[in-house]
Amino acid sequence: MPMKDVTITGLFADRVRCAPDATALRFRGEEMTYRQLDLRAEHLAHRLRDLGVGPEDIVGVCVERSFEMIVALLGVLKAGAAYLPLHPDEPAPRLRFMLDHADARVLLTHRPVLGQLPDLDVTVLDVDGPEAPDATPLPYRGSADGLAYVRYTSGSTGHPKAVAVPHRGVVRLVHDTGWIEFGPGETFLQLCALTFDPSEFEIWGALLSGGCLVIHPPGPLSLPELAECLRREKITTLWLTAGLFHRMVDRHVDSLGGLRQLVAGGDVLSPAHVNRVRRAHPKVRMVNGYGPTENTCFTTSHTVTRQIRGTVPIGTPISGTRVYILDEGLRPVPEGEWGELYTGGAGLARGYLHRPELTQRRFLPDPFLPGERMYRVGDVVRRDWSGVMEFRGRADDQVKIAGHRIEPGEVVAALTDQPGVSEAVVIAREDVTPGEKVLVAYVVAELPAENPADLATELRRALRHRLPRHMVPAAFTMLPEFPLTRAGKIDRSALPVPKLMPRAIGTAYESPRTPVETKLADVFADALAVEQVGIHDDFFAIGGNSLIAADVLARLRGELAVDVPAARLFFENPTVAGLAETVATHTASSTEASDEDHEGDRACD
Repeated sequence: MPMKDVTITGLFADRVRCAPDATALRFRGEEMTYRQLDLRAEHLAHRLRDLGVGPEDIVGVCVERSFEMIVALLGVLKAGAAYLPLHPDEPAPRLRFMLDHADARVLLTHRPVLGQLPDLDVTVLDVDGPEAPDATPLPYRGSADGLAYVRYTSGSTGHPKAVAVPHRGVVRLVHDTGWIEFGPGETFLQLCALTFDPSEFEIWGALLSGGCLVIHPPGPLSLPELAECLRREKITTLWLTAGLFHRMVDRHVDSLGGLRQLVAGGDVLSPAHVNRVRRAHPKVRMVNGYGPTENTCFTTSHTVTRQIRGTVPIGTPISGTRVYILDEGLRPVPEGEWGELYTGGAGLARGYLHRPELTQRRFLPDPFLPGERMYRVGDVVRRDWSGVMEFRGRADDQVKIAGHRIEPGEVVAALTDQPGVSEAVVIAREDVTPGEKVLVAYVVAELPAENPADLATELRRALRHRLPRHMVPAAFTMLPEFPLTRAGKIDRSALPVPKLMPRAIGTAYESPRTPVETKLADVFADALAVEQVGIHDDFFAIGGNSLIAADVLARLRGELAVDVPAARLFFENPTVAGLAETVATHTASSTEASDEDHEGDRACD
């Protein structure tokens, strides 16, 4: 079959025919064969067709990591439709916006999530529901250019934008390509959140090549549990966000030795950590995977073959991908010169759903291939004599926090929509929380008499109800006015480093009562750069995130000389009082390190 006609469903059908009894999925000790997965997905496709779902329709999928998640994706595609990944923790207004904007009339979910969903104006279908009476294969009326999925990313207008990706984009990523090895001998770990596009690589990289996909249990992720999972499940191919990669190398580098291929990315990789993996496990293929959602997950890759000095290269284009480094006039820059990256080829998305003007601005006619398009990535790169590219930074204001691409403009729009806010600027800083890049909001109040602490409390509370957790700034700084450049524009370089912040939370302050609570409060305050922390203050409500939580847990284990409680307990009661109570029940029973850190980044939830 010509490559232009290949679809996700067609490749999966080939695998079912070739090895129907091979293990397709493993989850919590249970297995599902390719034949069983195909049958369950076919039943679901019939149920969707009975609801009128067909080609080019979009179906919401809001599930935890499970067998049902894979059944849902495959069932949607077999019905000829496209799936829209949604996170169970999305704020209700954002969830409603995405379903409405995508014209999704059906939402697939399952029992663990059903009780969490708000009232929605869609048909909610339980993937665990009864099987259709007829599961004969439905005739697939789609094509390689048919819509496969829609994924929302941060948007500068105040609303997320939906990237629409066809089947050929996924096929180009994982089929008949040489950037890594795919095949029946590979065991992939599905760890990435479904709302984060590397999940496409994990899922279809395994299932379209006859491999096995091990689904990690949902919920907060403990680093020791991940390390044990890699060993127990004999994972051979693993994707990690940059943040998680760095932590695994720091604390569990030995657990990576059983891999054949380790792909990391989503943000800039530390050369020191990459070099450490190369020294510890020279037989592991270490790959830096780079690319925007608009070009189906990965655009370039770089296999590290020698010690890295300087930055980790982003490499060369993967199969079916074109890249250009151009100046402002869309002319190629000389070798070794910095320019802006543009990309095209089979991985290119259709554009932004229902956003023709934005699509036209970012997806441009390819000046070097008439009739083709290219996407303006917005990153500044250069290429050396061998064709290998190096990344320098963004050409615009877009930033990445813990692997998530964020348009600060969306956060600014949410802030300026709040009462009492005159102006707002949001930037990423690395000098607020040690070792972490975090968002910082700078706000000018409408009324000079506005109490800064009270306004910060209200703004944090409002944004937590409107935006995903990773988009809520870690710090809020109130200014009487913004510094300006000579041209009259806001001088972002002159914005001050946030000082220790007052408590910005509605909970009444209660001081620590015991030495353990005092230590916990001090550690919280130090990690979050706040003046004081009460024993009932929620760690996440006062600026914490999952990556900072991981470091807090590791520090507490050393400073309190006790086995730090499981990461899940921290996330169930993330207060000084709650953690102190749990710590009190865990005395040090051995000298062996109990390094239960957490990487609950939304990229892995």
